[in-house]
Amino acid sequence: MDKLEKLIYSYKYLPSFLYFGSAGLIMYDIYCYFINDTEFLNGYLETPLCVIFFYMTYLGVKNLKKK
Repeated sequence: MDKLEKLIYSYKYLPSFLYFGSAGLIMYDIYCYFINDTEFLNGYLETPLCVIFFYMTYLGVKNLKKK
């Protein structure tokens, strides 16, 4: 996991892109489900997006804890 963390932090805007991109797609999927009664993401895409979102949240909390 240390290699993955170093890879993510090696690019300047990648952490924020991964965090807000996954959060935005998940929120839009929730919006489509409740408002439009359709599915935007299938289960095969929704699960990795949730994992990315929670992993980036973990890295952010870990980074704040260091400071």
